[in-house]
Amino acid sequence: MSRESIESSIRRYVWAVESLQPDPARLSAALAGAEDRTAVRPAARRRWTPLAVGLACLVLGGAVAGAATGLLDPAVDSFLGGGNPPGRQLTGEDVPSWLQPAPDFNAPSEVSVVAAAGDERLYAYRQSGSLCFDYGDHVGECRSPWEWRRELEAQPLFVRGPVGESVWFGLVGAGIATVRVEYASGEPAEIEVTNGGFVADIDPARSPQRIVALDGSGEEVTSRSLAAEGR
Repeated sequence: MSRESIESSIRRYVWAVESLQPDPARLSAALAGAEDRTAVRPAARRRWTPLAVGLACLVLGGAVAGAATGLLDPAVDSFLGGGNPPGRQLTGEDVPSWLQPAPDFNAPSEVSVVAAAGDERLYAYRQSGSLCFDYGDHVGECRSPWEWRRELEAQPLFVRGPVGESVWFGLVGAGIATVRVEYASGEPAEIEVTNGGFVADIDPARSPQRIVALDGSGEEVTSRSLAAEGR
């Protein structure tokens, strides 16, 4: 078989794998069986050809991705899977100055605003194979898609802060519509989630206590204490 034929076959397998929706119980059983076989016959792995290894990785990767669908907000999930950065795409001078092309700087080609509050923005972009979220003009994080997926699936309420004076940035899981900031004094404040993210400008003078993730009906999904972290 020629190299071109092999590459063509692999591409067809990729498209087929992307449409898979495996049953989680069968997937778990298959993975458990694979572990058992590896423990009994470790030498068998060394007999796989590079092509066989590649196809197995494609199938397993597609199956695991399919099983994870539904845990993340669709906009963020698409970004982690190779889609556009979530939110409003920026062009020209709207792109933050530190992300614009410059000598010896590999500027991202796509930058978006995931969420905003006042002058603060949560940015998303892809750069050199990594996915990045910038918390305003303060600080940013870049990781591989796999690392972000593992982090976000483990934390339906992922927050960073306080950044700057008193701003908190966050990403949320699927089904979370708003977040609520609860204070020791006064009324709580609710912040709308957009594109799977939010920006909360918290009042440190009122002693913030918790940030709570709420679903579309206003029911609490999860929360995080702010009592020891708010300023």
